[in-house]
Amino acid sequence: MTAATFCFRRRIMSNDSDSSNDSRLPDELNDLNISDEEKQRIVNLLNRMIELGFGSIYGEEDEGVPDAHVDCPSRIHSCKAACCTLTFALTKDEVRKGIVKHNTDKPFFIARNANGYCAHLDISTLTCAIWEDRPLRCRRYDCREDDQMKKTLKS
Repeated sequence: MTAATFCFRRRIMSNDSDSSNDSRLPDELNDLNISDEEKQRIVNLLNRMIELGFGSIYGEEDEGVPDAHVDCPSRIHSCKAACCTLTFALTKDEVRKGIVKHNTDKPFFIARNANGYCAHLDISTLTCAIWEDRPLRCRRYDCREDDQMKKTLKS
């Protein structure tokens, strides 16, 4: 069976494992001149194809974007690794290397434990088991610039 590849450039913020209930749409769909209902229908169809094993979603990272260089060790105990609850698709290269675990039910999104955190996070020490090989999305994510994360940390 041939798997179709769908590339979305957005971070999926939903903590719900069923992103078909997520009302936010990928940036690429927002550029289309079609109704919001039709855009949502496309997202639902893509999610259903993935559930049936007909498709995979890979992350796509822009070239030349620098790492964020956030001082995680000094911030981690106040934020409780909130960034490790974000859901995103791995790049083709990250999947090919085989270091980063992915969700087998929803290829190729980062794997998460039952507690909702990344499968590579040691919850007792709040440290990343693959820090040197972590995904580009993790390297480039800057919690200091994320308005949604700021709201989460305040509550």
